[in-house]
Amino acid sequence: MKIFFVTMFVLLLAVTLFPQTRVMIDDFDASASGVYEISTEGAPSHIYLSTNTTDKVQGTGALDVDAAIGAFHQWGSYAQLIYRTDSTDVQDWSIVGDSLSIWIKVRRAPTVPANMVFRIHLADRPGETDPVEEYIYENTTVIDNQHDWYQLKIPLIERDQPGADVPDSTGFILAPTTWGGFNYNNRTLDRDKIVGYNIGIITTGWDPNVNLPADSIIISLDGFERFGVRAVPMIIFNGITFMGNMSTFAWGQSSISVEEGAGPVPNTNAVKWVQGNEWSNGWSGIGLNVNPSFNLIGGWPTDSVKLTLKCEEGVGALRIQFEDGAAKVGTVFTPNADNQWHDYAFPLRDMVPQDGTSGFDPSIVAAVGLMAEASAVAGKVIYITNWWTGQPEFDAIPPNPPLNVSASTGAYQNVVLWDDVPGETGEKYDVYYSKDPITDVTAHGVEVVKLNVPENNSLIEHLLFAPNTNQNVTYYYAVICKDASGNKSVVSANSAPTTNEAKGVTTISLNVPAFVADGDLAEWQSITPFRMFPSDGSGHVVTNTSIDGDADLSVLSWIAVDNDNLYFAADVTDDIVVPSQNSTSYLNDCPDLFLGLYDFRGVPHTSLMRGAKPDYHFRFAYNRVLLDGISNADSITGLGANYYWGEKFPSGYVVEFKIPFTQLASYGSDDVFVPKEGYRIPVDYSVNDADATGEREGILTFSPFNEDQSWGDVTRWLYTWIGNLWEPTAVHEDGLLVKDYSLSQNYPNPFNPSTKIKFSIKVPGNITLKIYDVLGREIATLINNEYQAGSYSIDFNASGLSSGIYFYRLESGSFVQTNKMMLLK
Repeated sequence: MKIFFVTMFVLLLAVTLFPQTRVMIDDFDASASGVYEISTEGAPSHIYLSTNTTDKVQGTGALDVDAAIGAFHQWGSYAQLIYRTDSTDVQDWSIVGDSLSIWIKVRRAPTVPANMVFRIHLADRPGETDPVEEYIYENTTVIDNQHDWYQLKIPLIERDQPGADVPDSTGFILAPTTWGGFNYNNRTLDRDKIVGYNIGIITTGWDPNVNLPADSIIISLDGFERFGVRAVPMIIFNGITFMGNMSTFAWGQSSISVEEGAGPVPNTNAVKWVQGNEWSNGWSGIGLNVNPSFNLIGGWPTDSVKLTLKCEEGVGALRIQFEDGAAKVGTVFTPNADNQWHDYAFPLRDMVPQDGTSGFDPSIVAAVGLMAEASAVAGKVIYITNWWTGQPEFDAIPPNPPLNVSASTGAYQNVVLWDDVPGETGEKYDVYYSKDPITDVTAHGVEVVKLNVPENNSLIEHLLFAPNTNQNVTYYYAVICKDASGNKSVVSANSAPTTNEAKGVTTISLNVPAFVADGDLAEWQSITPFRMFPSDGSGHVVTNTSIDGDADLSVLSWIAVDNDNLYFAADVTDDIVVPSQNSTSYLNDCPDLFLGLYDFRGVPHTSLMRGAKPDYHFRFAYNRVLLDGISNADSITGLGANYYWGEKFPSGYVVEFKIPFTQLASYGSDDVFVPKEGYRIPVDYSVNDADATGEREGILTFSPFNEDQSWGDVTRWLYTWIGNLWEPTAVHEDGLLVKDYSLSQNYPNPFNPSTKIKFSIKVPGNITLKIYDVLGREIATLINNEYQAGSYSIDFNASGLSSGIYFYRLESGSFVQTNKMMLLK
């Protein structure tokens, strides 16, 4: 009795949640003319159709089918009704439809029943440009004899094909390749991408001498339906990647990223959630928007949502949640906070309404998420993997690489194109570039143009940058396809090498001003500023915010470094300065600086990271400097010797700031940054404009990709360099004993584009080695650091310079020597 009760409860719940458990495919009430294509192999084969309004099962009519099949092939000839959707439309049969049914009445049986079979074909197309492939069900007995109305039930399953490619009545198989005449896409029955069906009668009877009808039949059809609710697992994160129909978001200053190799078993990944606590109330979280929405109705009564978590000490109560766009349901739980992996499972049917909503519809899941239930502690880390419902099956077959990768030139940019991989749905593409041909995307010198480009968006603009001056660059491009399960293709064939001019961008200066935090920016004027002006496109206004020209908001900003400190200044033009009206700092007038203090090469960070390669988010408020997203860094300095914030005449304000790298590293337990010329540095700005409204009206950014998301997504930042070099220059110690200082003539000389410079140091101390042009302007700082006594060599690459005479100058204590060299291109 108990088992019966539970079973009835589940069935009643399914009906309550989703009463539409039957969907009519064709009721055959109306004329079939124009609905079906009649397909035969020519005379004398034919199909005659008529509507029968008197002898029917349901509705107002049935379809009478009078079919004759000529003897064309010994292996079988056919007569079919074919239905296809219009244009590129698809039908979703994934949830309602674990079975099909069709009423059949045989009015005149075939002459040779053993030779005649009844078939249903299903046609799918995963992508608009993919070919249509067909799956076949066959019943060998249902039309053998004359009989009254009979409901044929057909299991809507894709059965195994272990090599015996013969259709039968246990399910559908892919049309065998040995049959010929069929097209194929991904060789998987995509129930959510159905584009039609065939109703067919096939006979193997034939006369080898004359083309007479092999056989004929008259049947009636009625009530072609799909029925039954199928539990379809929803995969959120499969241990490698998020599914292709999902996009991440974070709120309350949380961040979300996928960390490769961080999963509980080798070669798996994990989602990294770093909690924030923006409003100091413990509410913060992460989530995924689901587009198109997912139908969980079939699994809601019986399935659970499962996930594996690793939480560090101090993580409190969490809520796992599903949303339909209006209503929310969820479960609150307290995870094990022991920094070990633990599995969790929560029945979907036990989830309760949240945040005062009701009427949740599990057939349109539009978002899923995890949040801290008033328990968030800024900086606490939670790892998540294996996040799904039910018992999903995983695709482990890598896709093919994209074809036809090419690049064309534009103004300071290359446009990269490729072909989407046929047969894939929900795939994404990673686009790479390098000065050398690309065979391994992890190799030194291979950089990222863009990660996770969605399908049907196979065109990306690669902005070209160079340190300080416009310079020609030549790049190869390659693309990798990642299918919806995260499987990666091999690297595509490279584009042809593409040469174009890169735009010289402002760099971080090694010429540090005589810093005084007094609001007088005269000492900064010898340094090139970062410029953000709406009028010339150097600054970008975030969508749905408003800045009314340069007078409303525009910015000049400077960044400099020495061995020990970071220096920053900003000259902000703002027609109405409102520094403190709102208690939330970023809603007042203030600039935010995003800066990565590491040499950025290869794959960009997807969230702000700590440790060896830290990303910092500075906010320069009217009374203090904040490090956003770090729990103990709300006020890293106030107004004083290292910080100035003040209004200027006639309108706007000025910022000056200095901080030791050792102090900066202490807030996040990060490595202490050691600057080096040639380091490529991630950078962005968000400058907030309040205009006396109590809210933020405008946001001006450095990166065109910012869109007020740079606080949590480093991939949106741009980059610059320290100094004038493309990459750091390596210094090699020769291991020779020296008795005096020396600076040798570079070799080769003349050179193009690289040369070697040797020097010797008599006593330990700080040395500098700099490059100057014939006008005495400093071109590059190759060395500025402490060295022990010894003999050294360094390679200088001048690929970004024009031909001419240059000088290199070594200084160590009182020793100074300058030599001349010639670059010939």
